[in-house]
Parts: sequence; C-alpha cells; structure tokens
Amino acid sequence: FWELQPARQQSHAKMAGGPRTPTDVLPNKFIEANGHAREVLEKTFRFTPRNLGIFAVFGIAVPVLIYKGCVHEFQVTDRKYGRPEKKFM
Repeated sequence: FWELQPARQQSHAKMAGGPRTPTDVLPNKFIEANGHAREVLEKTFRFTPRNLGIFAVFGIAVPVLIYKGCVHEFQVTDRKYGRPEKKFM
C-alpha cells in the first residue's frame, strides 16, 4: 500500500552559486554597508564631547526624570487617599 521511495539526490551546485533565478534575493549595497558598520562599531567608535552629552542626557537625566515623576505620582496618590507617604531612596 505505502511504498517507501528513496530520497532524491539533489545537486548542491544550484545552491552554491549556480544559475540565478528570478526569485533569488539580490544584495542591497546600502543594507550590506550598514550591516558591516554595525559589526565593526567597537573598532570605529570615537569618544567625543558630543557622545558624552548624549550619554549624560539619555543615560542619566532621562532615567532620573522618569523616577522623579513616578515617585511624585505615588505621593500624590497617597495624599489623595489619606495614606502616609512612602519614602523612596
């Protein structure tokens, strides 16, 4: 009823650079350049005052402002419902 058939022998020459077909993916030079730049970022990075400013803003100031905003909301809610205010840090 069910007959086992041997597996087909496929040629790997087509997958390893054989003739191109219309459905092949063509590399985009801009995408490839961007990918390469991301791979070697640690070799091409230069520390500048601008980088220090960006780190200060997004690495320190923004998290502190978010924290302060959350603590303020907790304190406002505690005052609204007559609970004692919690101390954060």
